[in-house]
Amino acid sequence: MSVKRLDSTKPIIEITWEGIVSPEQVDQVNAEIEKIAPQLGQPFDVLVDMIHMKAFPQDTKEKMVEHQKRLKDLGMKRASVAVGGAIAKMQLNRISKESEHQTEFQWETYDEALEFLLK
Repeated sequence: MSVKRLDSTKPIIEITWEGIVSPEQVDQVNAEIEKIAPQLGQPFDVLVDMIHMKAFPQDTKEKMVEHQKRLKDLGMKRASVAVGGAIAKMQLNRISKESEHQTEFQWETYDEALEFLLK
């Protein structure tokens, strides 16, 4: 799990989720985003790498709904997500629906997700 400002001329935050994500990891990511987002100004994009993520346990899914809502509140314009497995993709779709996140785009590879945001 990691969060960083992408080295790009466009304002992009990169989030990487790996393995089985815990609620504590979501809190850590949110804390980092709270530091980075004000530096980017509004709006900004989010690149999410979930290629090596296995699943969100139930308690983490609830945190992820809050996480997505918070990103929107901070000024996220859109999210481009590289999703690995079918289970993660299904969970992500459910989370996005619950958080009313309408500007999420999913891709098979990291490069496709990145390319979308750099256009």
